[in-house]
Amino acid sequence: MSPSTRTRVGCALMALAAFAAAPAAGAAMQEQAERAPACNRCKSQGVQPCKEHRGEAELEANALYCSVADGCEACGGTGFVPCPHCENEKARSDLALRRSRIVPARERLALLDREMGRTMRKAESERFVLVWEMTGMKVEKKRLDEHAMLHLTLDRLERVYADYCATLAARSFRKKVRVFVWYLPADQANGALRFCGQGSGYGVKLMGDTPTYSVCGNSQYFRGEEELHRNLVHSTAHLLFSHEDPSGWVGNQKGGWADEGLAHWFEQRYFGVCDNYCYQEQNTNVDFKGGKFRSAVRKLVAAGEEPPVGEMLEKNTDTLTLPQHAVAMSYVDYLITLDGAKFGALGRLMRAKKPTREAIQEVYGFNVLEFERRWRAWVLETYPVRE
Repeated sequence: MSPSTRTRVGCALMALAAFAAAPAAGAAMQEQAERAPACNRCKSQGVQPCKEHRGEAELEANALYCSVADGCEACGGTGFVPCPHCENEKARSDLALRRSRIVPARERLALLDREMGRTMRKAESERFVLVWEMTGMKVEKKRLDEHAMLHLTLDRLERVYADYCATLAARSFRKKVRVFVWYLPADQANGALRFCGQGSGYGVKLMGDTPTYSVCGNSQYFRGEEELHRNLVHSTAHLLFSHEDPSGWVGNQKGGWADEGLAHWFEQRYFGVCDNYCYQEQNTNVDFKGGKFRSAVRKLVAAGEEPPVGEMLEKNTDTLTLPQHAVAMSYVDYLITLDGAKFGALGRLMRAKKPTREAIQEVYGFNVLEFERRWRAWVLETYPVRE
């Protein structure tokens, strides 16, 4: 083949390659154009923050209802309005649907106001109703006002719910969890009676079919926002475990190790420390080994001083000693490490009043003595000497 012939063939091959590549390049350009915002004003979201809620509209994004935003004629309590610079029918339809749900939610939550005898600051999400009658708080060196704390707390509760369901393969919950956080002790005493059916100057939970927690969150009981956050995580785990179908509280049916152990497990998971003790709440200085449960349990096991499993499985929540709280967390930690979905199944059997010994055998395939042996070996191999 002559040089001129090779040149012509090469040019033809290049032209064919370019022709073949043209559709792909065109498709890429079209895809890029589709990704680019059609409206620079709203970034193609189809909605804009309401001018009446400057700097706060974004807070409403994850709430179905918020009493602070409610009553605004411009946005209908959603925090957002349709973008006037573009036509995004889906966004407008979604916003209209959200607005239509405000009035029913307002009427639902007004029952709480009537029960308390005054209007309260409150919000509702997919799984929670939260009343936040606290002041603003400092979160990671930034001061958040009452409205921001309302939404931050609601988002945190939803996070615990999602984590609970994913970890334990939870099935269903019939009602939303209600959480009341008060600043004034008098409001806590009143609210605890009205919403939980029992008085408490600090915190009280209504377990089972109507999961509710009422707590006084001021500095008399909590040294800052993180301590209150830990308490809400701990207590929410209690409520979810008691309310998941079939609902029932195992804490007064010799299931204190699972009831309290799971609540501590979530504290450990998020904070690396456990310092909430139900039924010992009036003494806010109560603690065990600085809340470092894993190293404390390892020390007990290494010395052969841990409580026997037979004793642990006979305890109600209100009779657990401080060392037993730590061991209960460790039991749950081990069983979830083996299989979180199986622990969820174990909880359902226990709430259905199946004896713990039989439930462990059925779900995990070993008896409680074998469980104790395996747990001890796992603690010594896994838990740190110091935390």
